Amino acid sequence: MPVKFYIIFITLISYSSSYAQQLFIPLEFQSAYEDNTRSPDGKPGIDYWQNHADYKIKVNINTETGILSGSEDIIYYNQSPDTLDKLVLRLYPNIFKKDAMRDFPYKSAEDQYGLKISQLNAGKKSYNAETDTSLEYTGTNLIIKDIIILPGKQINLKLSWDFKIPGEEGIRMGRYKPDVFFVAYWYPQISVYDDIDGWDLTEYTGNAEFYNDFNNYDVNITVPNNLGVWATGDFLNPPEVLSQKILLKYNEALNSDSLVNIISMQDLTADMPLFSSLAETNTWHFSSKNIPDFTFGIAAHYLWDGKTADGGGGKKVFVNTVYDQTSIGFIEICDLAVRSVEMLSKELPGIPYPYSKITLFNGRGGMESPMMENLSAGNQRIWNVYNTVHEVTHSYFPFYMGINERKYAWMDEGWSQMLSEYIQYELDKTIDFRERNVNRYLDYSGQFDEIPMMYPSYMIRGEMYINHAFFRPANAYNILKDFMGDISFKKSLQEFIKRWNGKHPSPYDFFYTFEDVTDDELGWFFEPWFFKHGYPDLAIDTAFVKDDALKIQITKEGDLPIPVALTVKYKDGSVKQAYRTASVWKNEDSDEIWIDFDSDIKPAYIELGSKYIPDADTTNNYWNFK
Repeated sequence: MPVKFYIIFITLISYSSSYAQQLFIPLEFQSAYEDNTRSPDGKPGIDYWQNHADYKIKVNINTETGILSGSEDIIYYNQSPDTLDKLVLRLYPNIFKKDAMRDFPYKSAEDQYGLKISQLNAGKKSYNAETDTSLEYTGTNLIIKDIIILPGKQINLKLSWDFKIPGEEGIRMGRYKPDVFFVAYWYPQISVYDDIDGWDLTEYTGNAEFYNDFNNYDVNITVPNNLGVWATGDFLNPPEVLSQKILLKYNEALNSDSLVNIISMQDLTADMPLFSSLAETNTWHFSSKNIPDFTFGIAAHYLWDGKTADGGGGKKVFVNTVYDQTSIGFIEICDLAVRSVEMLSKELPGIPYPYSKITLFNGRGGMESPMMENLSAGNQRIWNVYNTVHEVTHSYFPFYMGINERKYAWMDEGWSQMLSEYIQYELDKTIDFRERNVNRYLDYSGQFDEIPMMYPSYMIRGEMYINHAFFRPANAYNILKDFMGDISFKKSLQEFIKRWNGKHPSPYDFFYTFEDVTDDELGWFFEPWFFKHGYPDLAIDTAFVKDDALKIQITKEGDLPIPVALTVKYKDGSVKQAYRTASVWKNEDSDEIWIDFDSDIKPAYIELGSKYIPDADTTNNYWNFK
């Protein structure tokens, strides 16, 4: 056995003897520990690396035809120790091709041709995108073969392309009105090459969303002069594209704690241009560094509100909303987003907000991207609260953290679902989303096709994907928080974020960081909740009174550890309660515990459980005394 591998092997064996001893570690993760890119204490390894790129993109949109024409110059940096013999480009719009594999139904009156490349240069070589045998199309991926990129070197790519933006039925983007577009998953993008899987070859079929490197973007978007553009990154040329009146209000909003109507109803009805009218088109310029993606929205006749939020650590965050004048529910979205930013940055996770701005664009659905959210406007306030808080929370997971949501959606959607619950209830108590997440999880728990969370997300389809990504992990995180305690949980979560922001954390980095911070073995919890089939179920096995003491035996009928909440009602109408966190199951040799109540009053009734504890079978949660 080579000395280096022997040392790593002994380290892992020693570590697993006290921590995460029950967790299965796949071979590719073992290789990462051997190569020192990951550490068994949850920290990035001393030889951790990741690649990145610089994108310079120019976009022109024909609003009559819906055709987006683009060109881009890319510099891709190989920071890995490997010699790369190919490049993988993602051609997301190919999901709209007639014969494409999709997780969602897509119907269009026109046959979509996907993304058409008219120019492709890589290094010193030019390619014919249709006939070159060095190119392999595999759906939404394009593999450029016969390339050599040495470690520490870079390669320049130049592309020109176009595609037709889908209509309102589009997946994650679309043309919602003749003059309203949201554009995401849109430009030829270099896939991720990482220390775990090498090239990410996962096809984009709709469900499996996001996994990108942290790149630098410089983007110019040209549109007719009656249209505004809102996008990821810093807005670099407001004086060139905004009318003088709108520019003054925009600058005011950048420094205002009070809401500023940058484009108001009066502005929409006034006989004056909102944007520069010196030419038929305007080019809007945006730039951002060390960010994982770029999206934008385009609209005419939209209202525009803005104000600043306290993003923690002395940072001011520009929060702005862009919406149709008929979307009454959107009027409050800016204030809701401000509250979300402030609570996230100060309370849980309690990390300063990652970005200098966030824009919530009135498009369709609920779709997150860095600094941009694509939101429908609902008629019910509670659902506007839900969507706003949830999508803003995504700024941390997956974007700040660089999570591979394609494989581990529960590390992204699950955290956003759980962290949002507390803010949502603070803003609107119509629905207790923590309770709702328990009930939604129970809709799926224990079914044959409920897949453990460590199964790759791209393998899961339909309704069960929602449970896998949202509901089961949200419950797991809440139970983890419950037995760890608020202070320890927050400390561990913050340390995980501090270690891995701007990088690519894996599930094991999460597991091991929490164990490292708490100096505790948590495999007894992680293994059943994240790796195994199973469901939560506690039962009252027996109860009796002996020597003025009520003795109650609780058995764990299911596989997943959950808290024990007992309520005892006595003949005289009095009530007593007992609570044990899920850690009560940590060191038990058998799946049973006893809980005693001291009382000289005869009990009448026992109830097990609470609205915040998922229990798949409640028929065994009651005990009546005669």
